[in-house]
Amino acid sequence: YDLLQTLGCRFFTPDCEKIPTLTKLEIADINIREKPVFEFRDTDYSSIKRYSKFATQCRINGRWNDIPEFLGGSIKYALGAHSFAVLVPHKEYRDTHPEYFSFYNGRRQNVENDHWQLCLTNPELVDIVVENARKILKENPDRKILSISQNDNPYSCQCENCLKSDAEEGSPVGTLIKFVNRVAEILEPEFPDVTFDILAYHYTRPASQKTQTRHNVCVRLCASTTCFAHPFEKCDDRSRAVKHPNGKTSLFIDDLIEWSKVCNRLYVWDYTSNFPLYPMPFANWRVLKPNLQTMAKYNVKGVFEEANCARNGGVDFNELRTYLISKLLWNPDCDIDTHRKEFMDYYYGQAAPYLDQYLNMLCDFVERENYHLYIQDTKRPPYLEDEWLKKYNQLFDKAEAVVSGDGIRLARVQKARLSIRFADIFWNEVLGGNYNAEKINAFFTDLRAHNISRLDEWTNIERTYRA
Repeated sequence: YDLLQTLGCRFFTPDCEKIPTLTKLEIADINIREKPVFEFRDTDYSSIKRYSKFATQCRINGRWNDIPEFLGGSIKYALGAHSFAVLVPHKEYRDTHPEYFSFYNGRRQNVENDHWQLCLTNPELVDIVVENARKILKENPDRKILSISQNDNPYSCQCENCLKSDAEEGSPVGTLIKFVNRVAEILEPEFPDVTFDILAYHYTRPASQKTQTRHNVCVRLCASTTCFAHPFEKCDDRSRAVKHPNGKTSLFIDDLIEWSKVCNRLYVWDYTSNFPLYPMPFANWRVLKPNLQTMAKYNVKGVFEEANCARNGGVDFNELRTYLISKLLWNPDCDIDTHRKEFMDYYYGQAAPYLDQYLNMLCDFVERENYHLYIQDTKRPPYLEDEWLKKYNQLFDKAEAVVSGDGIRLARVQKARLSIRFADIFWNEVLGGNYNAEKINAFFTDLRAHNISRLDEWTNIERTYRA
């Protein structure tokens, strides 16, 4: 595929390839050796998850696509993130051993609907986790990473022993590292080529000041409470900084720098969408390259770009995001402007200049107004107020007009426009209480026509429509 790209071929999406016709094919002498900046390159956009060939064309090698060896293979997790629930099943132990679970708000979290973590200073848990991890690794001998990581909630154990350990380490992650180091040490003789993975996420995000990870333990640092309108190294917003046990706070960039000093195998879990509002125009286009360059600068070894993972894809130019992210994961210093122009010109044809102007208007606004953008916001961004929607719609009118005779590119423009229509529907018709049934029905009819299956991370489109 790389050879074909040197000859002018482009693989923009699984169903959009640019293949030139040459009457004479000449190939010069080639002597190229490349090593990607990141050993682990992953995203969960549907086009990557569903199509192994396209994942290979994009040089993705992560866990979300089971790429066969003849297409390059992939780095597979035997057990993914938030794995406490698998390694120590709550239902199995909550009645007989409540002491295994986190002490929070004055009691052990051993009721059925509790949001629980593990009490990692309980010595009995090591043997349980070792045994269950051993079983999983034996069942998946081709998988070389196993995650031992907290559940997806911020309620860490506050028992006397855990709080003492957290304070000594300077971060609750130190308590987690000590626990996982012990598991990794026990299992290493039996599984010498397996890496054990932890999450630096929420309360475990700040780096430990004392205990370092073993050589067979990897840290995945998560950028969840981070602004995505401005590059990591330039953003000045501290409203969502993480609090340490000693009371000080840190931004993601602070934690990245600290982790780079103490961890030899550091991965980053990055984000590219607004998860409660998948179709919302997300003005992160100008941070994609500088943020990945920052990760490379601080010796990050692998990156997962979590995305709109709906089975049939989404709107908000996610086809373009997938393409650009894949280029940057291979080489964060690549000429991203050229890649973007090639994609836009071919995928949208004559409509490209108007759509490019629209994307630039979004990014110009957040830069000019220093507006901060997060991945769990449901408030209306000022760049999506009605006065701005009117300007965007004028650009989309022009874009549709110039490709009106090109059915494929017209459909692509109309799909991209669904993001603007969503902003109008969500904030004016639903939250604003107008409930224009005709407008809402037309919007959902067109969503279905473009095979959009969900508008947020958790709910399918038909439940959203009924709501």
